[in-house]
Amino acid sequence: MGGSARVTSIEVLPLLAAGLAKFRAESQAALEDLAIELRRAHEWIHGDRKEFWQRELQRAYERLNQARLQLQQARTTRRVGNQDPSCVDEKRAVDRAKRRVDEAQEKIQAVRQWSNKIDRAIDDFQRVRTQFAAWLEVELPRGQAALNQMSESLVSYITMKGQNAPREEESAPHTPCEDSGITRSVIGTDKEARP
Repeated sequence: MGGSARVTSIEVLPLLAAGLAKFRAESQAALEDLAIELRRAHEWIHGDRKEFWQRELQRAYERLNQARLQLQQARTTRRVGNQDPSCVDEKRAVDRAKRRVDEAQEKIQAVRQWSNKIDRAIDDFQRVRTQFAAWLEVELPRGQAALNQMSESLVSYITMKGQNAPREEESAPHTPCEDSGITRSVIGTDKEARP
């Protein structure tokens, strides 16, 4: 970071460091919550939905076989001469059973597609999560330490400047910040102070 900051209140630096600590804790908790939700989604699509629709497909095939058998029995028992009976109800039952088989097969295919999409999303999340978690563990504490050190340095500077300042009766009234020039200080990597 090549920027700089104009500090007008030293008290803000510890507050900023505390805010970063809070952000770190909340971010780590949010990452854990997301990981739990992703595990649930993974288990739901790979376990629950996959098993459910495979059972449904098996049941649908059983119903279809049963409906076909009932249709065949109806055709045999209701036959009059060379004329086939209509068996409307049995044919409708076969059609319903076929639709249920088709639906179960479509759902199994959808589960496969969504399983792949969820797996890719989880992989993407894990990569980003690892990077962000590393930043939270390493870089953010460094920033907090730098803010705390800046705060200590500025307090030390003001204290030292206050000890070397002329006595109040010898000089015009002033505030410690005006005397120390803190309102004009620039903290950062820039070498020259900006007005």
